[in-house]
Amino acid sequence: MAYEQLKYEILKKEGHIEIRKYAPFVMMKSWSPSYSGFQVLFNYISGYNSKKQKISMTVPVLTDIKESGYIAFTMPEEVVKNGYPEALDSRINIEKQEEKTYLSYSYVGSIKKVDTIIKILYKYAENNELKIHGDPVLLRYQGPMVPPIFRKHDVMLEIIF
Repeated sequence: MAYEQLKYEILKKEGHIEIRKYAPFVMMKSWSPSYSGFQVLFNYISGYNSKKQKISMTVPVLTDIKESGYIAFTMPEEVVKNGYPEALDSRINIEKQEEKTYLSYSYVGSIKKVDTIIKILYKYAENNELKIHGDPVLLRYQGPMVPPIFRKHDVMLEIIF
């Protein structure tokens, strides 16, 4: 099954590192730790919302790097266009994201590599005089049933010009 993905344009690519410009999107975000937050968001897309509307799953799932602060799903474009339902659970925030540019590192494997990748991204930003805004973000493309060595991830830092 193919899932709708965030849309972006690659502005520059060097090995695993890309500078990406993301189109505006809407995300549903839970500030609960990863597992319980996933369930909160899953309930929302399963129909626990103001319209009792089922919403398709999208990828990637976004989290903070430590996976203890927040977890977010992106809203499918069709749902955004037709008006998305309000959350009935107060642990969910619906957030509109404007166009943003990110420094991104894509890889397949365990999230144990994340700290090393963040250092690589910060060094790249420093060497290329890129200004970082905010904290790193982890994007996950597969669920927990996929063995960790086969999971695709992006680690991203927002950059501003």
